[in-house]
Order: sequence, then structure tokens, then C-alpha cells
Amino acid sequence: MANFKYNYIEQAFSVIKSKIVKTPMVTNDYINKLTENNVYFKLENFQITGSFKYRGALHKILKLSELSKKKGVIAYSSGNHAQAVAYASNQNNINAKIIMPNNAPKIKINNTKKYGAEVVLYDPNKEQRETIGQNIALEENRTLVKPYDDYDIIAGQGTVGLEIVDQLKEIKVVPNLYLCCCGGGGLIAGSSTYLKYAFPQISCYSVEPEGFEDTSRSLLSGKIESNTLGKKSICDALLAFQPGNLTFPINKKNLDGGLVVKEEETKKSIITIAENLKIIIEPGGAVAAAAILSKKLNIKNKNIVVMLSGGNIDPDIFSTLN
Repeated sequence: MANFKYNYIEQAFSVIKSKIVKTPMVTNDYINKLTENNVYFKLENFQITGSFKYRGALHKILKLSELSKKKGVIAYSSGNHAQAVAYASNQNNINAKIIMPNNAPKIKINNTKKYGAEVVLYDPNKEQRETIGQNIALEENRTLVKPYDDYDIIAGQGTVGLEIVDQLKEIKVVPNLYLCCCGGGGLIAGSSTYLKYAFPQISCYSVEPEGFEDTSRSLLSGKIESNTLGKKSICDALLAFQPGNLTFPINKKNLDGGLVVKEEETKKSIITIAENLKIIIEPGGAVAAAAILSKKLNIKNKNIVVMLSGGNIDPDIFSTLN
């Protein structure tokens, strides 16, 4: 599937639409005045399991053969994909084993277990989750459900772009820009594909936390760049080592650039969103908001779609932000 197209997303939507939440898209007068733009927030924190990840995981699992379903699945994730695979598997009577870093947020580990999956913890400073996952998949004959580098996952995650297009058309708004968080790049690859199809003139930007701006650097160099091992960030959902082999060519084609935000900017954005939209967003889900709130782009009077991708934040972490 060298040329990933919008119709793959429409096909994915037809498979999962009855089993997902059509999440709200909202705007806020205070934030519009603060940023001097019209900002439309897509609230994927209201998706099942608290993030956009459920879209891709469900699509992949529903497309498995009956034999593959019986043999079970395995996934690796810092938390949101883990919860999504666990819940989707549970709903379809599939045995799931999830590999998670031992420093993942407690809420994500506990929810993954609550959704019925077996959790295998690893040390991210010493071990590679991809290697562990591939070994277990081979040993136990399980299907590996990757977090982003799979066209079924990208198409499923891209259904959020289809919803955004429908919601914008309902209120007769033509978007100028789209800002979306980026880890491995599946969400922005899928959603930007549909947005560019519906609104060819739209400019799309990835947003990453400082120290994990591999997509931004890859877009500048034109080839896949990786991050330095051992770095830390509050944005646990966005700590991919490098862009995906499947996601990067799509993003190289679709994106106008990559933005990078500092940790303090992300923290401030979580508070601003909580105070004004009355919702709690996790750090990785808030970086796109941080980019517009800290004015990373010198723009005014534009219609901007901002992805708020998830809300799975540990209460003890949120309590330290004030």
C-alpha cells in the first residue's frame, strides 16, 4: 500500500463506526481571543479507553481472521495503545498480552489489567519493546498489534480526520491549519490524509515534545531520524524512538512542518484547557494545544483544528501542575 489514500479511512470507518464514540469538537471564546485565531479542539479524550488509540486497535482486531483471534494478540505500548488493545480484545473474546515499560503511568498499567490483558513489564533503559514483542509473537504464535506502523492501524486512527471533516462542514468552517501530536506518526498520517483530501489547501503540522522531535527532524532532513536513548519527558505517550517506516512517507507527503514544545509549555496548556474547556488532558495529548497557546506559529485570524488526543493522566501528576 505504497500510496495510502483517503478511501482506506472510509473503509475503516464503515467497520468501526458503530463501536466507537463520535467525539465532540469544541471552540472557546477565551482561547480564541488569547491566540487571536479561531481554534477548534477535537476531544479524543472522550473516546473509549480515553484516547484515539481505540480506533486503530479496534479496526485491526476486527479484521483478524477467526484463527488469529483464537491464537491471541500481543502489543507493546506506554499505555494508550495498551488499554485500547486490551479493551478491544476483551470485547471480542480474544486473549491479549501487553508489553509495557515499568515506568508507565500507574493509571495506564492498572486500566490495561482491568480490561483483561496480561501485562508484561520491561525496563526501557535496557530493553527494546519491539524485540520482546516480536519474540513473544513468534514463541506463542500471537498476532502483533503494532501501535502505529500498520496500515490497518493508520486507517483506523485516521477515522478521527473523517469526523473532523464532517463536523467542520456542519458548521460551515473551512480550516486553514491542523495541529496534531506525533509519536510514531500514525494519528497524524491517517487524519492528515483525510483532511488534505477534503480541504486540499489546509496546512498540517506535527507537534512533539522537546527531546523527542524525531518527526520534525526527519521532515527537515527528508529521511528517518531517531532520538537519543535515555531521555525523559512528561509526555509518556509520545516517546517513540523514530518515525514509522510506513507512517513517515505519508507524513513527508502531507505535512508542512513539525513544531516542538517545551515541557513547561505543555504543563501550562493542560491547566489552560482544564480551566477553560473543563476537561483533563494528558501531557502527550496536550502538545498541539501547547503549540498554539505558546504561539509557535506567527498567525492571526485563521481557522485552526487542534487535536487533544487523550486524557489518561495520573491524578498525582496532574496535582503537581498547579
